[in-house]
Amino acid sequence: MINKNREDRMGFRFDPEDRDFVNDPYPTYKILRDDHPVYRHEPSGYYVITRNEDVARILNDFETFSSSRGNTLVDSPLRIGKTLGTTDPPRHDELRRVVMKGFTPARIQSMQPAIERDVQRLLHDFGERRECDFMADISRPILYAALGRMLGLDGHAAARAAELSRDLFHAAPSAMGAVSKPGVMEDVFAVLGEQLERRRKDRSDDLFSFLLEAQEAGAPLSDAEILGNMSTVLLAGNASIGHYFSNLIHALWQNPGERQKLLMDPTKLDAAVNEGVRWDTSTQSFARQTTKGVSLHGVTIPADSRLVVCYGAANRDERVIPDPDTYDIDRGKTRHFGFGSGPHICLGAPTARAMMRTIMTPLLPALGEYELDIANAERVAHMMARGFYKLQIRW
Repeated sequence: MINKNREDRMGFRFDPEDRDFVNDPYPTYKILRDDHPVYRHEPSGYYVITRNEDVARILNDFETFSSSRGNTLVDSPLRIGKTLGTTDPPRHDELRRVVMKGFTPARIQSMQPAIERDVQRLLHDFGERRECDFMADISRPILYAALGRMLGLDGHAAARAAELSRDLFHAAPSAMGAVSKPGVMEDVFAVLGEQLERRRKDRSDDLFSFLLEAQEAGAPLSDAEILGNMSTVLLAGNASIGHYFSNLIHALWQNPGERQKLLMDPTKLDAAVNEGVRWDTSTQSFARQTTKGVSLHGVTIPADSRLVVCYGAANRDERVIPDPDTYDIDRGKTRHFGFGSGPHICLGAPTARAMMRTIMTPLLPALGEYELDIANAERVAHMMARGFYKLQIRW
């Protein structure tokens, strides 16, 4: 098969749906960074931005590069203007101050024992079994349960939310299109709306209850904003953490020396997670909209243009990061965008790190010298996300 993204550079054409790009986007990202740092994707009209310095500038200049038209490539009207990711300061900052109080260190710590029990129960239930689909049998059961508890979803709602989350990016119409098929977002909001009404009368120690209490105490927070931000926790949490979980397992399999370091010294786990987020982030890109004309690398980007801001490409930019294609858990601090940057830096980053630490501490020794069946794996095929839908593991 000819990789259309790797034809001679004079006639280069970027195709995000090319299978070689889906399997390994990083060689194509290098061509884009080196020769086309501002690339106009003609079918969509979007501008693809790939260099580290440009991504940093865009993420920190909300006045020129706005999130208020949505931060997914094709966003839902149900979300736009109501979530942290789809508002700009000052409204973004007002919302963030309220929502971030639900992600305190104490709340994050309180969820860890239940996650630990889920992992231990899962390992026990495997018994003598030594092969499974990592996504269906390990990743989703653990993460869906954790996020369901965090939001306070009851059994039926948690099951329905998990079902809807599985389709995110998977049933998208195109690699540059919406993140789900029509109707999914409406269904998500319907499920969350039912839970919101339930929590008005039946409070618990969860994010829904916390935000309702904040609203009643006078916080500037509408019902639509509660639902919008809870949809972000649910869908982005399931997609980004879930796909990143598989990416980390894949990174450690591809780099057995680093895996051995980690098995011998579990204190390196946080470093392994952080380097994994840089090396193969599940959040490959987000969108921005220009509020005025901008000139970048000799390319004039008109006002009201849609930008695909490529975190995954920027995280491998050798202009900023030495030896960027090497996964090195001893790398130390590096500027990368696995958790974003600027005003929209990921609010859930501490939660994601804590969840990975809690899961991987017992799981990695149990898996030991595992093997992955990459030849038969099924990958995400959307410009915004990287990970697996199916990934057979044997240990």
